Amino acid sequence: MESEKEATQEREVLMVKPNYMLMSLQRILVLTVILAGVIVVVHFTPMPEEYFENCDRECHELDWPMICRVKLVIEVYKTLSKSCGSCTEKDGGSCPSTCISADGRERGVLVANRALPAPTLHVCENDILVVDVVHRAPAHALSIHWRGQPQRETPFMDGAPMLTQCPQPAYTTFQYKFRASAVGTHMYHAHSAADAADGLAGAFVVRQSPRLDPLRKLYDEDASEHTIYVSEWGHSMGPLAGVISRIPNAESLLINGRGKSSESPDSPQSSFNVEYGKRYRFRLAYGGGSKSCPITFSIDHHVLEVISLDGHPIQSEHVNSIGLGRGERADFILEAKRAPGVYKIRVAAVKSCQDNLEGVANLVYDNKEQKVLHKDDDTVNAEVYRELTTVSSDRCESDNVICLNEVHASTKLPADLVDNLDNIIYVPFNYSTRQISAKRVESWGQTDGHRFTYPASPLLTQGDDVGANAFCPKEPGQGDECVHVKNVPLGSTVDLVMFDQGGESDHIFHLHGYSFYVVGMRELSRSYDRDTVMKMNEEGTLFNKNLIDPVLKDTIVVPKYGAVALRFKADNPGFWMMRDERSSHWTRGLDFILKVGEQSDFVQAPPDFPKCGSYVGPEYFLI
Repeated sequence: MESEKEATQEREVLMVKPNYMLMSLQRILVLTVILAGVIVVVHFTPMPEEYFENCDRECHELDWPMICRVKLVIEVYKTLSKSCGSCTEKDGGSCPSTCISADGRERGVLVANRALPAPTLHVCENDILVVDVVHRAPAHALSIHWRGQPQRETPFMDGAPMLTQCPQPAYTTFQYKFRASAVGTHMYHAHSAADAADGLAGAFVVRQSPRLDPLRKLYDEDASEHTIYVSEWGHSMGPLAGVISRIPNAESLLINGRGKSSESPDSPQSSFNVEYGKRYRFRLAYGGGSKSCPITFSIDHHVLEVISLDGHPIQSEHVNSIGLGRGERADFILEAKRAPGVYKIRVAAVKSCQDNLEGVANLVYDNKEQKVLHKDDDTVNAEVYRELTTVSSDRCESDNVICLNEVHASTKLPADLVDNLDNIIYVPFNYSTRQISAKRVESWGQTDGHRFTYPASPLLTQGDDVGANAFCPKEPGQGDECVHVKNVPLGSTVDLVMFDQGGESDHIFHLHGYSFYVVGMRELSRSYDRDTVMKMNEEGTLFNKNLIDPVLKDTIVVPKYGAVALRFKADNPGFWMMRDERSSHWTRGLDFILKVGEQSDFVQAPPDFPKCGSYVGPEYFLI
């Protein structure tokens, strides 16, 4: 009986109902605590800013890539607007951020977000850029090229009009969306050189994690405010500069949109602040202008340690000046070991191109909190009388001048590019002239005998709309105007041998979608025909090639009567332009296109991607 009674009591204990009210209160309490924690986190976490500033940050390899929203409003504006007041005059105070002072004279400009140069973009490696280009400038067909980015995933975002996209009409918005995959100092600019010369160009910096940066040990700071953008400026430049037979001289060189002129000697200059004892990474980009003379950059009493060209590391060189051509970039280390004060940053055009073309800015030592008076550290900043230049000339024979063929990359040439050469493409370029009238002679450029023109529809997205008769024949031409395309098998190893037959001046070319190894460069004393150059190259007498550690670039200055050998792996399918950087508008005939792969290899554009082309109405539709 007792056992049965105990069993009954146990069953009664088991059948006691749980306290649902207490359990509900516990759950509510837990949810309340979680909700309060979320509210606190959201409240004290700053909301991301609307545009690109939120992507200018220190990069970490474990962070997720950010989606960087940028809005660029393109419009016709002017320098010395009302917001400037008297800031360009002596004792006129500092200029507000809304003021474009340029060289202190009034001039129309084509700008993005009312800034000169265009706003510098700072992102981290593999960030996704979403750039809304709001086009409010009438009578301009616009496209923006993102120099230095290979656009492997999005070739239709390269910004080459009538190749990868339709030019953007006025009063429309076009959204560029791509991954910033190539680390380094780059640029973005209007495809039209006249538009870029009028102000539509700026620097584009892609940083990587300090742990992944092979150059990180060389410097202490890599600040956004140490980006330097140099551009030509003049009041006789602009849309008509390339139409007249003689390109007018530039009148000044602007550093970050500021400079001086004889008419406005008190116009404000750009300043860059440093602290004694620190090592700074400066990023230098040269945007050129309508004339695009090569420039020489220097800082008084300071040694520049050049560590990168066109975004690619090199074996560092200590020099006192850097020479660049249009579209080229260079990174250098400056060790701030001089006595506190203001030192001049100087940029000057090469005299053989234009004399007395200069620009000035200030390097300012900021030592407000320093109680010790520093003096020059001559062991660090001893005088160096060497120049590094990417522009080849007879000065390259001097021991004090380091030319591009003497610069070495920090890494070796990949093994599959050393011996396995699948394709050699020879590209001679020259000029042809034609008598138009008794007083007028027309001149145009040509590569391999073909005068380049653009197709009526973009080749990448509407290739079927372009007729076969629009393309140049494979054999050398006779100066006929056509779409010059060279076919390159996907995956092949290519040597692009370009040589000048005209001897007018040096030439600057930029390859979209790729960077190339400069394995050979040479100045020739006269013009050579195609067969002679081919024979010299086959015999090994054309170049003294560097197949160990050649420099990697995307922009090259071909010397007058010179030749270059550019080697790359054709692993990025698409239509990629070799752009003549001295063209004042879209083309002067010297451009050509590399078609890498076949249509089936190309990344397809979205279905709703804009389309364009010629229109011919139905026959007799008015009858």
